[in-house]
Amino acid sequence: MKNSYSVKTKLRTDKKRKNGTCPIYYSVYLNGKTMWLPTGKYWEASKWDFNSDLPKGKSGKILKRNLDKGGQDIIDFLVESEQLGKTLNMDYIKRFYNGNSKDFYDFFDDFCNKKFKDITIGTQRHYLLLRKQLKEYKSSFLINDIDYNFLSDFFYHLKCNNVGPSGIAMRRKNMITVLEEFVRKGYMKRNPCRDFPKPKENERDEFLTLNEIDTLKKIDLSLGKLSDGLNLTRDMFLFSCYTGLRYSDVSSLKRNEIKNGKITKVIKKTKTKIVIPLSKEALILIKKYKHSDEIVFPHRSNVSVNRDLKLIATISNIKKRVSFHTARHTFGTLLAQKNVQPFFIMKLLGHRDVRMTNRYVNTNNEMISNVMSKITFSL
Repeated sequence: MKNSYSVKTKLRTDKKRKNGTCPIYYSVYLNGKTMWLPTGKYWEASKWDFNSDLPKGKSGKILKRNLDKGGQDIIDFLVESEQLGKTLNMDYIKRFYNGNSKDFYDFFDDFCNKKFKDITIGTQRHYLLLRKQLKEYKSSFLINDIDYNFLSDFFYHLKCNNVGPSGIAMRRKNMITVLEEFVRKGYMKRNPCRDFPKPKENERDEFLTLNEIDTLKKIDLSLGKLSDGLNLTRDMFLFSCYTGLRYSDVSSLKRNEIKNGKITKVIKKTKTKIVIPLSKEALILIKKYKHSDEIVFPHRSNVSVNRDLKLIATISNIKKRVSFHTARHTFGTLLAQKNVQPFFIMKLLGHRDVRMTNRYVNTNNEMISNVMSKITFSL
């Protein structure tokens, strides 16, 4: 059955306020039923043309233009929804309209309240940072304001505030997820954030060689009050080099997750179950902390660990940018150097896609040179 619908602007004189102004509504007609949608705007009855249902005079030009646009947005939504075979009803229209008339942050916060029940604290921080940076860019706006130009200006704002390609890529990823939910709920017709290509991120190609790992293992870290913290950081870092576990998974590793020389653990970031056979080096580190409680390694904050690693790298004379993630990259790269197939490296790292593994299996120039040295192009 073909739908019948129309949208008109109406001044509600029956809701006149004390200051003499009246609220303006959209009267939406659909298949014999009428619904009133508030525009959030007010006007004096004496300045309203009740024949055309629009404000009169030069003073009402801007208001008229905004009202026309809002009404046309509703019509466009109904036409497009009908073409897509959607079932039109008043609740469906109301959901779309509310997305265009309420503050974006109300919807964003509602999204986060539901989303945060299923994601890690680390991932939650990314959404909270997106909210903070959006708020710095524009303190208040509507879902209907979000288009290509809005997002382009926002990403440029991030760049001007020294947010690098990786940070912008993460904000884009989070924004796509948020807007995709708004599209599913009917608040938006399409997701404009998908029009932006993913920024090229800085390659994370830092990893330690076996010689550098050996140097780091043997270096004396007796530095008074700093000694215990530095030694714990080194052991956690080395354990990550031997297992590929992230900081969050090393720091939360429990003894009951280690059986028969293997780690069986659901990793925090992706909720993926992994099984990692332990090398003799990794087993030695676990035995070193055999007197600790349920958690294998004593607590050491992520901030402290990365601060320690900079000092350890300096003492070890390692001229590389060393963070805890360097250990994970080292694990993947050393396995690749030992000719372990990417599929198995992917399983050990807990990746869902082998393309993610390729970021960790980047090789240095020396490795590439060794490969080319074994190839001949003559008979």
